[in-house]
Amino acid sequence: MVANENWENVRILGRTPVTDTGLELIWSGSGVEFIFRGTELGIKITGGDSVYQPWISLIMDGAWIMHMPVQEGTNKVIMLKGLDPSTSHNIRIIKETQAMPDDPDSFVILNSLLYDGEVLKTPDYKYRIEFVGDSITSGEGLIGAHDAMDWISPYFSTINHYGVKAAHNLNAEYRLISQSGWGVSCGWDNNITSTLPLVYESDRCQRGVSDHDFNTWKADAVVINLGTNDEGAFRSPEYIDPETLLVYKKTLNDDGSYRDSDIDVIKKSVISFLKTIRKDNPDAQLVWVYGMIGYGLGQYLEEAVNEYVDETGDAKASYLALPDTEGEGFGSRQHPGAISHAKSAEIISAYLKEKI
Repeated sequence: MVANENWENVRILGRTPVTDTGLELIWSGSGVEFIFRGTELGIKITGGDSVYQPWISLIMDGAWIMHMPVQEGTNKVIMLKGLDPSTSHNIRIIKETQAMPDDPDSFVILNSLLYDGEVLKTPDYKYRIEFVGDSITSGEGLIGAHDAMDWISPYFSTINHYGVKAAHNLNAEYRLISQSGWGVSCGWDNNITSTLPLVYESDRCQRGVSDHDFNTWKADAVVINLGTNDEGAFRSPEYIDPETLLVYKKTLNDDGSYRDSDIDVIKKSVISFLKTIRKDNPDAQLVWVYGMIGYGLGQYLEEAVNEYVDETGDAKASYLALPDTEGEGFGSRQHPGAISHAKSAEIISAYLKEKI
């Protein structure tokens, strides 16, 4: 079998560092895509974890045919055998689980492709779209029984994902930058270090690190799906910073409304993050979306986007409401499932079609 270690004729998906040992699969949906014509296909892959085991999937000609955990150490995995060598297949091998910054032992390195046959590069996509978000964008709940509630990595997936589907509708290559439980001003638990702005400029989801070169992949659109966890923080316990001992808590008024000072923090965080995204993506359409798990902060997020537009004069930034998830639209962990993701994908792709 041939071992392709230099990734010739392979499209590298996601914000994926290329190292001497292979491709570091960090973010959800990262991996490779290529055309394969031959009899046998496999991979050499290295992984590890302490708590959150990484999972990968194989998509062949658009069909999801394999979902498997990455075992510890370096292993050879033969995925396909006995293929007709005269037939070409579109192959995607992708990481299904999100980056796990709180499990430093969790990692995946795709060392090489192994095959008997020929690997060819896929045609270029028309657009590039980046999706930034929380557990929804990490695909939490897209696998698993309706009433499953364990927080485990097999319940994450990019199959039937709203961003992947929207990108497909537009003939676009996608990237997913996301963290479950995180927000724009704080996480669901009021933790101020659990925010996407802290890792947005990082290759490897490291807080406060700005090492990503945005010139290597220029997005035509950036879709930001944040606010759900900021809203959840109003109903969660306070967070005490272990270093400063300062206490952080989003608070509801006696009548159930949001405290004005907390709304101000959220709106300022939205405006600041939009400025960062615009700096890094000077030509992209920016769309803040919200609503797949309730509309609690919708009014204030829209106000923040409008205030950003008024302040900066940015004519390529906007807000888009998405449909709430109900009934059969839920997947596992009380998160949006395939039905909900499909509805949002249609709305986003139709909207972006008019914008880009």
